[in-house]
Amino acid sequence: MPVSESHRASGLDAPLTDIANMKCADFTNIEDAFFTYFDMLDDTIESLDAVAIAVAAPVNDDWINVTNNRWQFSKIALQERLTAHRFLVVNDFTAQALAQIDPTPNTVILSGQSDDTTPLLVIGPGTGLGVSALIPSPAGYIPLEGEGGHVSFSPRSAMENALLAFTRQTHNHVSAEHFVSGSGLENIYRFLANSSGSEPSLTALEIGAEAISSDGICRDAAIMLLEILATVIADNVLTIGAWRGAVIAGGVVPQLEPLISKSNFADRIHSIGVASHLTRDLPVWLSSDPHSGLRGALAGMSIAHLQPRILND
Repeated sequence: MPVSESHRASGLDAPLTDIANMKCADFTNIEDAFFTYFDMLDDTIESLDAVAIAVAAPVNDDWINVTNNRWQFSKIALQERLTAHRFLVVNDFTAQALAQIDPTPNTVILSGQSDDTTPLLVIGPGTGLGVSALIPSPAGYIPLEGEGGHVSFSPRSAMENALLAFTRQTHNHVSAEHFVSGSGLENIYRFLANSSGSEPSLTALEIGAEAISSDGICRDAAIMLLEILATVIADNVLTIGAWRGAVIAGGVVPQLEPLISKSNFADRIHSIGVASHLTRDLPVWLSSDPHSGLRGALAGMSIAHLQPRILND
């Protein structure tokens, strides 16, 4: 959970400062995390001009139930407790999309032709699978807010059909997130280990490290994740019309980037049947900015589309 205090007094156009990385698991709730952070600062926090939070959860209702940890909170109650004049909560991948309004340089994964008049897809595996998009409009950018990681998994190979059948033994609904995420890497590895008669014993971090270092089940699992991700990207590009391209964010793919060229990632993007001509020149980038979520949450405070969401005291 990265947090920044820089905009308390200096305005929304100030650079990020006083960034701290804290583990959500170390705190009972989000309020405890906030006040621990305040205690880390040199000055006393008496009143906050604006607070913007990005969370992995649907955010339309007042009550927020974070999907990747045990935190729950009321937006209204938290604003009052923090004495914030303005208060905004956005989805974490909405924030990732908003960070692309003024992006730091992204790494090119696939070069191509970008149509800046169309939406930009922003997608990425971390603890879950986040999906958003940045849509240009005469009134300014509109971030797409959804839960695209939970769409049904769409296999494109015999091995992926077998993976789906294996996972359906324990899950009634198998989503893209079951395989394109940190836990998804573990699920694929578990399937491949089961298929080979070996005993799965590694965590996602260990699988990723082993995948980079040598051939074997771990590398096969990582490549399978990357290829499934490419399918999900292509599906979303076609659905949204994101001819501007796709940015991959999240914590998983940067660790597996050396394996992209060893996979069928590019073919999965470019070869999608009768619609292949629409994605053949689609550019794909990798976001490497560790603070893009912070920058995007901050940008949300000034986006016209999100103004009705801001709670004012």
